[in-house]
Amino acid sequence: MSFDSIGGYSITRELGQGGMGKVYQARSSRGETVALKTVLWPENMDPRTRWEVVERFQREARAARSLDHPNICQVLDIGADDDTFFIVMEFLDGQTVGDLIQFAGAVKVERAMEIIISVCEGLAYAHEQGIVHRDIKPDNIMLLRDGRAKLTDFGLASITQEASVTQTGTTLGTFFYMSPEQAKGSKLDARSDIFSLGATFYEMVTGRRPFLGDAPGEVIGQVLSSDPPPIENVPSHISRTVNKCLRKAPHHRFQNAREIIQSLRMQTAAPGSKTAVIPSGRPGPVYVDSSPTARAAPDKTRPEEKPASRKRIPDLSCSKCNEPMSKNTPSCWRCGTPNPLLQSRKHRQQHSAAMQDALRDLTPAKKKRSWFRRGR
Repeated sequence: MSFDSIGGYSITRELGQGGMGKVYQARSSRGETVALKTVLWPENMDPRTRWEVVERFQREARAARSLDHPNICQVLDIGADDDTFFIVMEFLDGQTVGDLIQFAGAVKVERAMEIIISVCEGLAYAHEQGIVHRDIKPDNIMLLRDGRAKLTDFGLASITQEASVTQTGTTLGTFFYMSPEQAKGSKLDARSDIFSLGATFYEMVTGRRPFLGDAPGEVIGQVLSSDPPPIENVPSHISRTVNKCLRKAPHHRFQNAREIIQSLRMQTAAPGSKTAVIPSGRPGPVYVDSSPTARAAPDKTRPEEKPASRKRIPDLSCSKCNEPMSKNTPSCWRCGTPNPLLQSRKHRQQHSAAMQDALRDLTPAKKKRSWFRRGR
């Protein structure tokens, strides 16, 4: 079906078609260029399904119109023209991340981090307003010509304070990026968006989807039970961040989008910066003086370092998931397997304490000599 105008907006051209409706470029009565989205009405739709689609579309309008953030597409107007529901959004000139991956392959790590951090800023704001997106994927992230990234299409968003419209057991969203709890039809919260964002981040840095299959059931089966292939040729903190986003259990993931931003920013040092990034556990940053005089002058307050004579303990790897781990780490951050070095050290201490107690019990106590026996 083609339109010349909808609700007082003149249609210029069709931009595309999504899961819920078509998107047009239109012009308002004041001459502003906007994007107008309508609902697709499939043929032979039963009244129950039609009611769900209308309610979901109106929910999108209420959710998106209440959000005002530079990294979220702004909603300008909502309405209905006869039997056609529509929502008017700001017109974004650019391309989606999905188009970028399709034509250029994997995105450079630095650019992918910038995009994900921008999306996390908008997503954190939406979660703080009680709104879950439920359909985060590369096609719903728009890259503008000035380099900014904006999150679009809150068509599947649910307001947590309202009762769920979707029937129990049904699934929404794109199954390549949906979380395990979304695939099961369970109740969703912000951590479901964290999983979808991790799947999107994975595809951006690798150029391939984390879960593949020829049928939706095959893909959903991998989402529920399989881990994606390891990420190669990227910094370790990127792969750790993506892997934590893609944990099956929600309480094992990042609990909010701001934790992802902190993880990416704290583990990346800016080139030429005088502030060194410190791993977690050490208090405060270390400021390095890069002046020539400071580099030339030796520090006489500290003794000269001598080569260590003791044997260096090699780096460890987890016996269960083969994840590298430090010798002082209590357990593996990925699967929770205890550190064998700390376990053996604890056993040695316990054995030593037990031996000392046993020797103390076996040693006969010395009898005290009275005063009149001394010297006789």
